[in-house]
Amino acid sequence: MATTWMTPLARRELLSPLFEEFFDDFFSVPAWTPAVRTAENAMATGRARMDVLDKGEKFEVKVDLPGVRKEDIDVSVEGHRVSISARLKEEKEVKEGDRVLHSERSYTSYARVFELPVEVSDAGAEAAYDNGVLTLTLPKKASATIKRLMIH
Repeated sequence: MATTWMTPLARRELLSPLFEEFFDDFFSVPAWTPAVRTAENAMATGRARMDVLDKGEKFEVKVDLPGVRKEDIDVSVEGHRVSISARLKEEKEVKEGDRVLHSERSYTSYARVFELPVEVSDAGAEAAYDNGVLTLTLPKKASATIKRLMIH
């Protein structure tokens, strides 16, 4: 029986793609992952970019939702928790006269729930959607101040 010897570098080059593929799949599922159902019922995933900025007295959250209509976006805020969901439905049809040559449908739904470090106030909270970017302005709730009592 012949034994094949491999250098550590050759062994690593041989196994590296297998491990990278395994861990890429394992760690690549982000908290914000849309599920796309195509006509063939295949599952595709993508990522929506999100930024959360602390601007002193308020938080500013920006979420990229290209192609989504503002009527299809839902945002709710409860204490520390912010929930965002959106739906995107696209239908494309190519006709030649009365004959349909090509028809394509895709449905995407996004959902994201995250917690901020402090509670936010309902008063003054705003949501705007422009050019595929959802911008939330969430003022921080005034924290209860501790009053020291003088002992007489």
